[in-house]
Amino acid sequence: MNHRAFSSSPGKRLVTLLAAVASILVAPPASAMTHGKSAQGWTFLEGGVGATETESMESERSNYSLWIMTAARTSGAHLSDAEVTIVNDKGEQVFERRLDGPWLMIDLPLGRYEVRARTGEQAQSRITTIHPGDHHQIVFYFNVEGGVLPKP
Repeated sequence: MNHRAFSSSPGKRLVTLLAAVASILVAPPASAMTHGKSAQGWTFLEGGVGATETESMESERSNYSLWIMTAARTSGAHLSDAEVTIVNDKGEQVFERRLDGPWLMIDLPLGRYEVRARTGEQAQSRITTIHPGDHHQIVFYFNVEGGVLPKP
């Protein structure tokens, strides 16, 4: 058998193509979920892209005092790529992050905070106060089309 002829044959190309397709089908999906700590040492979890990642984050909700979600006003579709900023009652910015997914969960200490979210030219803010044992949720709805904002 002439192996050199087989290496450039349509059969070899088909086998290579099938192997590539199979590796894509069995590869785990990329995760945008990120565990981290703020500059002050507060733990946060950010992401929520897809049902599996959202379910994983939901199972960790009780570990965080504040849950933030971004969504499209009309469709309710979750949005990624929003900028979230948290300011304490002294006016100091204590957290800032551009989200890779629609959810941010953060374990803020007791206190009063202004939570700001921005996407494009649209900005919103909410005030929340964390008391002992509290768990707060803030949802920011933006006037956008579709479910995912384009990156600038």
